Amino acid sequence: MAKPFQTVDCKNPDCGIPVDPSELTCPKCDTDLHNALSEQYYEIDVAHGGQSREEAKEEIEEGLNTALLYRFKGLKVIHGYGSSRSKRGVIAREASYFMKTIAAVKGYGFTQDGLNRGAHIIDFEQ
Repeated sequence: MAKPFQTVDCKNPDCGIPVDPSELTCPKCDTDLHNALSEQYYEIDVAHGGQSREEAKEEIEEGLNTALLYRFKGLKVIHGYGSSRSKRGVIAREASYFMKTIAAVKGYGFTQDGLNRGAHIIDFEQ
């Protein structure tokens, strides 16, 4: 199921309003958003909404497509860490493996988020 896009904050320090990433310019200050998005990661959470493994994989694919379409710097996936036997633990393991595989095939960077051990990042610029 497609989810609504998250908003991004306008990078103009005098503005900062939340803006739909499909906008090319900020409706308030006319800042070029194309360049602003290229400095941010598109973020999704696949572990805390009761997703199944298949749903998590689909959300990662959708998130990757959205991040590429709107020219974000990359994709950050919050997958949780949970115990090895829990549903969340299975999703964490499979999500990180799936992301690592995509990154290797496409030549993207792949790393654990330095601020959240329950998240990994695919970086399009590496």
